[in-house]
Amino acid sequence: MKKSLIFLPLFLFSLNLSEILTHPKSYVRDFYLTEFMRETNSSTLAFKAYTSLYKVKLFKHTRLLAKFPEFKSLYKCVNVKKEYLREVDIACILNNGLSLRTISTLSTKDLIYLYMKLPKSIQKKAVKIFLTNDFSKVFSNRDLGYYFILNYPSKKIDQPIEDFSLFEDKYFYLFVKSAVVNHLNKIKHSLNKLDYKKFSDRVKWWLFLNAMTLNDKKRAFDILMSMQKSDKVNFWLWLITKKEGYLNNLLLRKRVNFYTLYAYEEAGKKFTNIKTNIIYNSIKKPLYNQTNPWDVLKFFNDLKYKNPYELAKKLDSNKSIALKAIALDKAFHYKYNFFITPDIYKDKNISFKAFVYAIARQESRFIPASVSRSYALGTMQIMPFLIRSYKSDVFKQFDYNENIRLGVKHLKWLFNNLHNPLMVAYAYNGGIGFVNRKIKPYFKYKGEFEPFLSMELIPYDESREYGKRVLANFVIYSHIFGDNNLTLHKLLKK
Repeated sequence: MKKSLIFLPLFLFSLNLSEILTHPKSYVRDFYLTEFMRETNSSTLAFKAYTSLYKVKLFKHTRLLAKFPEFKSLYKCVNVKKEYLREVDIACILNNGLSLRTISTLSTKDLIYLYMKLPKSIQKKAVKIFLTNDFSKVFSNRDLGYYFILNYPSKKIDQPIEDFSLFEDKYFYLFVKSAVVNHLNKIKHSLNKLDYKKFSDRVKWWLFLNAMTLNDKKRAFDILMSMQKSDKVNFWLWLITKKEGYLNNLLLRKRVNFYTLYAYEEAGKKFTNIKTNIIYNSIKKPLYNQTNPWDVLKFFNDLKYKNPYELAKKLDSNKSIALKAIALDKAFHYKYNFFITPDIYKDKNISFKAFVYAIARQESRFIPASVSRSYALGTMQIMPFLIRSYKSDVFKQFDYNENIRLGVKHLKWLFNNLHNPLMVAYAYNGGIGFVNRKIKPYFKYKGEFEPFLSMELIPYDESREYGKRVLANFVIYSHIFGDNNLTLHKLLKK
């Protein structure tokens, strides 16, 4: 039987629970189970779908169950609001159903109620802190300290810390990162006195950024010199010292990224290690159908164990160009840079077209049937809530045309509001609210190390790297489509 004939029933009966459960556990199956939970009118079947999930997302999935009266209490337990604080079992608060930020907004009466009800616990200690408005003991306990700095990094908890030994475990980088990106200056000055040599490179990186934000360039340089010399480290060593040796290290790299591309521009050289044409159409029927999410899932599973070059040969078709590019990447040990140009979008505006391709490459590597862990869908990885807001069907997103249409529509809206390609990239990944609240107020273009330092201080790890990668993609696709004038240097000047 042809794979296309197998694929059609997936859409015709995509909300048939029995059919969904025949597929292997994965984020793809979880997406269909989630949509089934959304559509079904049977509480029994909804709960069966819930218990069949590969990875439960408590807020998302219990909220879907909450449309049935018998499950409303379950959702309230994992998402305790102050308005129904007294309705839920105290175990819900102990299991982190009540966030620290919500606790910080409670009235004195509610705080007293909680304090009387809670057994000895971190939550009870936190409640007492808010009751007494005394945050001096927040960092006297390892668990309490992490609880506050990761969930309530307010100026209220900012204080000098003489001894960090309680927190110096494998999560310490999160502690340092939170202090730095949330501008907790007293903690930052305390961190700047630490012996950085004893920490991993992950911690050292955030201690380096901490030193940079405190304008301690000597300490920042010393920390970098103690780290493994990655592209990012060499780039910052060059920024701080302006020594050509560090720039030359980047020019030797064959893998293109934000740092190496900027270095090539700085040296007045053209990055030539780009491959765009990889298809010769020697295969009429590719081994996998890249518009079928189950086939895409099987491709990635097979890629772990099978010869990637042999897989690539069986994908030599315009119908499977995205999968072939990924297989070749692995086959050649990431020696080349594959920037394919599948026929997904036409526009006389080369700049905007290049940006669409830049986003598509970063989001999905152009795979039409991509499903992310958060259930973002298709080539442009659009979230189901956004798809619905645009009055489209989530099950049509594995078609290039519909998914690109929505992605382009959303990008145009973002450009109308933000204008700047870097800010649009951050917003496409983390939302425009995130950009307006967490990026724009702190993002600087003026200063010795700007905008690079601001780019490294983006609070979300994914958004931080996403912005850099999209800008690099944007420049490369602009050149591929005929605009050789666009550079990172120009994009980063406000």
